Amino acid sequence: MNTSKEIESCKLCGELPKLIENNIQIGTVPFVVIGESPAKDGWIESKKAFYNTKGNLQATGRVLEKLLNNIGFSIKDIYFTECCKCIIEDRKQLKKCSHNCMPILLKQLKNIPCNIILTMGLHPTQALLGIKINRYADYVGKIFDFAIDNKKYILLPIYHTSPLNPLGYKMNVPIFDKLKQIISNVECV
Repeated sequence: MNTSKEIESCKLCGELPKLIENNIQIGTVPFVVIGESPAKDGWIESKKAFYNTKGNLQATGRVLEKLLNNIGFSIKDIYFTECCKCIIEDRKQLKKCSHNCMPILLKQLKNIPCNIILTMGLHPTQALLGIKINRYADYVGKIFDFAIDNKKYILLPIYHTSPLNPLGYKMNVPIFDKLKQIISNVECV
């Protein structure tokens, strides 16, 4: 079963919203950004990550775009998906839903040519590393080796780029500088 069908038929966390194909934006950059869960007014409706249905870049996307521009990339060129595949009304459910969606996320990651993963926030980082994180700041900006089957990845947690997060831009600048160095030293497969 392809990931679109798996996502459409899943009812573990409740009803799913209308989905874009495979719940992943295909890009051209050598990394993938993994968010927490779709926003109600986000890319599931617009079909473009971080854009609303009017074609405007959302606030979280504007911060991410600025960070990407600093290292020579654009948000329109990124691979993007979320850890949770459905809209989560209650943030307390993110851990459970991240766990439920993990098999689908792993299949998605195996099928893209990137081996650098940026996790945006606690839940995708915790889910992919398979650990309980008590203090996210202890993980942000550090490099973790990660594998799916025999394919090796570099996982780099970043602060969520929500404008509500005071660390979203300022503290991510050195992490994106590190990302630029990683890209120059890693061959994507």
